[in-house]
This record gives sequence, C-alpha cells and structure tokens, in this order.
Amino acid sequence: MKDAMGREEKGNRKDLGNFHHMFHSGLASHFRAGASSYSEDSYNPLFGFLPDRLMKWIPHVARYWFKKRCTFRDYSAAGVGAGVYAMEDRASLSLVGDWGTGTDEAQNVADCVNVFGPDFTIHLGDIYYVGDVNEIRENFLGEKTCPYNPVKWPMGRRGSFALSGNHEMYARGHGYYDTVLPKMGLRKAGQEWGNGQWASFFCLENRYWRVIGIDTGYNSTAFDFGKAPIFQKSKWIRTSKNLKPKCQIPQAVIEWLQTKIRPEGDNRGLILLTHHGFHSAFSDWYQIPAIQLGPIIHRPAIWFWGHEHKLALYDKYAVPGGLEAYGRCIGHGGMPGERGSEPDIAESPLLAWDNRRYQNGEPINVGYNGHANLSFDGPTLRVEYRDLNCELIFTEEWRVDLQSGSLEGPNLRKILNDPEVRTRF
Repeated sequence: MKDAMGREEKGNRKDLGNFHHMFHSGLASHFRAGASSYSEDSYNPLFGFLPDRLMKWIPHVARYWFKKRCTFRDYSAAGVGAGVYAMEDRASLSLVGDWGTGTDEAQNVADCVNVFGPDFTIHLGDIYYVGDVNEIRENFLGEKTCPYNPVKWPMGRRGSFALSGNHEMYARGHGYYDTVLPKMGLRKAGQEWGNGQWASFFCLENRYWRVIGIDTGYNSTAFDFGKAPIFQKSKWIRTSKNLKPKCQIPQAVIEWLQTKIRPEGDNRGLILLTHHGFHSAFSDWYQIPAIQLGPIIHRPAIWFWGHEHKLALYDKYAVPGGLEAYGRCIGHGGMPGERGSEPDIAESPLLAWDNRRYQNGEPINVGYNGHANLSFDGPTLRVEYRDLNCELIFTEEWRVDLQSGSLEGPNLRKILNDPEVRTRF
C-alpha cells in the first residue's frame, strides 16, 4: 500500500530502537546479529543470550573471525573497465549513508529518494549489523528472509553505486563483494538492478564535475577506543590518529586516482564520497584518508561522508598535511540519528546541523533520518537536504569555474523553520 505521496505505508519492520546505542565493534555487531539469527528470525536483544542463539552465534563469529577478508578488487584486470562512468551535464543523484537497517524509517528515506527520481543513487556504506548475506538480502535487496518485511534500495534511473563501510567488513566483505556489487552499476531500461559494480571505488563525471567514490571501509575494522563508553569524552582520542581504525585508502585506489582520474589534470569541480569523515564537531576524526589525498588534490573539494549518524555541514577545513574540503556528514539514512550533544566548535568549523527529536512512538531519544539530493546543471550544483518525511531542511548552491578550478559557494540556506535546526551562518 502507498500513501498520497507514492511512498510505502509502514509495515511490519524492525524497530529503530533495535539499532540504538550500538557499540562500534565487530564482536558487538555480531552479537546483535546473532539475536536475530542473522536475519532468519525476529529480533530481541535478549535472544542473543539464549543457548540456541549462542550455538548459532559462536560458529558464525568464529567463521568470520578466522576468515580472510575478501581480496581487494581494482581495475587492473582485463575486461573490468576503469571505474569511470559518464554523467550528463544536467543530471541528478541521491546520496544516502548508513541506510541498511530494514526499518520503517529506512523505507521512508528510500521512498523520498524515489519521489525525487534521480539518475543515480549512491550508498555511502554500512548494512547492518555485519553485512552478512541474509542481512543484505533483507535490509538492502528487498528480499524477505524472516518475519519482518524487507526494504529495497532505491535504484536510480541510470544506475546505482555502493561504498563499503566498516559494518560490511565485519563479515570480511564477502556479502558486500558477492551480493551487493553484482546488483549495482549502470542499469539498462526495464532492468531491476544494475549490470554490476566491479570494485569498491568509482568516478561519475561530466564536463564540469567529477563525483569520486573512495573506499575507507576496507581498512576500518580495528577496535575503536573512541567509541568505548569510558573513552567517549576523550577529545584526544576523538581527534587523534591513534587508538582507532586507520581507514587507510588502499594503495590500488591511490594509484587509480593518480593514473586514471588525475584530479589535477583539469579544473572540474571535485566531489568526494567516503564512508568515514576526516573531522567532526561531535565524534571521531579519521584523518589518514585526507592526509593520503593531500598530495594528489591541491584545491578544495566538497566531501560527503557517513559513519556518524547525523546531518552536519561544515565550512572549508583541512587537517595538517591533508586535503582541504567542505565536509558534509550525512550518515543519517537509516540508523537512529545522534542528537543532543553540543558541538565542539573550537575543533571543527560547523555551519549547520539538525538537532530535532524524532518521535516514532518508541521510547528512544533520536534524531531524524534523511538524505541529500544533488542536481547538476552545467557548472552549477544545487544540493538539498531532506528528512525521512521529504521535508526540506537546508539547500546550498555551488558553481565551478573551469578556467581556475575555484568553487563559489556554498550559499547555504536554512529552509525548515525549527529552533532545533541549528545554524552558525
């Protein structure tokens, strides 16, 4: 059944609270996954302690704990292409991060993307809890695997692409590489899914802009002390490069950027997409990818990331030795939105963020889910940030000068008149 806006009505799906206060570690994520028998049964956190669930959880964790990661794929093999795709000068795409939860809220976000009807859709990573094949089928591909109704990724008219997050790598990336990527890529007319996305990085480009997806998930599964309850208030851990996953960009991606993409070879506007962000006014910094990109890109870029479950927009910033970029955190696609914490303005140039409380009848204090829509019109880029009700929150507009490579923008505007939609401009 669909409502007046053409969106699916609420169904029998997982509660948003099933994902609340989720600890960022592979072991804890596997424990949560075990409470649903890896999307074969209904979820109850106490189920994880039952003997029959433990008997499923222990061998499952052991299987992944000692299993090697999927071999990293690049574009060096014959017949797999270069990972570069043409985009019209007038084109649209939707970006969604941390969406794969299988909740009504995730379905609402997908429906809002479908209302926009973009040419391309891109997932910034994280299918929960661990990116196991059954979880991917239920929380991403729309296939029923348990008593819950599944959710289906909103494919773009021309195709879709997906990055890897840390949660896909908790299952060593096998579900992501073997189940997600074959459904992504360019889409033929009348085709349900794409023709396949070979690797975890890619570039969409037209005469004015390049949208570059970069893998920070493959090297992101080390223990994160900054997420541990006793260390969460440690600014040193939060902002340092230590005691957390490095999230290094694999060397094959660096070489692809240097030899195939060559971002300094012309003056097109650069839009970077990753799962992890290089700084934050609220949570962990993952600086190493920005430092790796510093010697390759010598002008400001617009950088969208997920991982942190909120909507937060930043002014131009660079960590020492790193790329200078305008950060846009949009990791609020399907996970419970983080809210209530006051930002650390001294550390990051925060411009705007959504601190509204979302009420869905569950006893949880969470923010609104949502996504970003990008519309390209020659040298002009318009971005709109919408919530799960399709409500417009912020807009911004950019323009690239092909003679100099300079960016004009962001011309950021607050649209939603709510005191909890915060701004510093």
